[in-house]
Amino acid sequence: MNIILQWIDLVWLPLALLIVHKPHRFWVLATLASCMLMMRMQVQLMESIGYEYGFLHLLTSHAADRAMVVYNFFYAVYMLLAFYSPNTQGVVFMAASIGIFFMAFFSSSFVMLL
Repeated sequence: MNIILQWIDLVWLPLALLIVHKPHRFWVLATLASCMLMMRMQVQLMESIGYEYGFLHLLTSHAADRAMVVYNFFYAVYMLLAFYSPNTQGVVFMAASIGIFFMAFFSSSFVMLL
């Protein structure tokens, strides 16, 4: 069961192919894949330095669980934005994708530190 929960965010990739409009599929898949990779690198960093429950120990959950919740929230927001903006130009959509990536990264970093 634990292996399923570690990789549950991969459900977003086929879902993205169904939801997102055709011109945006590359950017959505690239953004989701990079967010998934970044989340796992953040969790690995927290575990390797010995703080798998955060620096401040304010929350009792594991850093991987907190990161998964934060990133899945941003995946859902990103999918909604991508679905409701079908006429967005390529450069603007790319900038939005990069913005979502960094918002998810900094938010999960903050939540993982708690």
